[in-house]
Amino acid sequence: MRRRLAEEDGFTLPEALVVLVMTAGVLFALYALFDAGVRVFGAGRNRAEAVQAARLGLARMEREICAAYPQARTDGDTRVLTDLGEDRLAFGNDLNGNRRTVDPPTGLAEAGEGISYTLDPNGAPLRNGRLLVESAGDVDGDGRALTFDFEYLDPYGNPAGGEGDVSLVRVELEVSVDGKTGREPVERVIRTGVALRNR
Repeated sequence: MRRRLAEEDGFTLPEALVVLVMTAGVLFALYALFDAGVRVFGAGRNRAEAVQAARLGLARMEREICAAYPQARTDGDTRVLTDLGEDRLAFGNDLNGNRRTVDPPTGLAEAGEGISYTLDPNGAPLRNGRLLVESAGDVDGDGRALTFDFEYLDPYGNPAGGEGDVSLVRVELEVSVDGKTGREPVERVIRTGVALRNR
């Protein structure tokens, strides 16, 4: 019969425990790296989503405000903005090419040519009564996610007053994307100035 040598013995309990502790440490380190990567990716995605939502909403507003058309230019009514304020803006776009946005007999906006931007009770921006940007939310605490500012200038660039002298509309859109799994929300404020092309 062969005799077993001392070198052929298995691991002792202390050796097995040391190996288990080392393996657990390596696994926890790998998990921490993976978790950090997921968090960074999620935060980047939320930032990108907030910026993209704000840019899309603002780009649509820029196009429509820039193309605002007088109510009935052929009849001498050159008013472009029908309602304006810090939290609202209404105007028409001559989409059918008849050189007016208001039906003269009724004085109402022609079907499909009236555009209004307002706020819902929570301060989210609405375009013709529908939500403009899904993730819009009040960022600065003033109760609204959309703000208009008007620059009143005469044709020579001098300060003036009244709707007929508005030549530039400044728009500020606030977007807040909720952080997933308990993270802080990502907030973005985007501003632009839009010159009225058909003034």
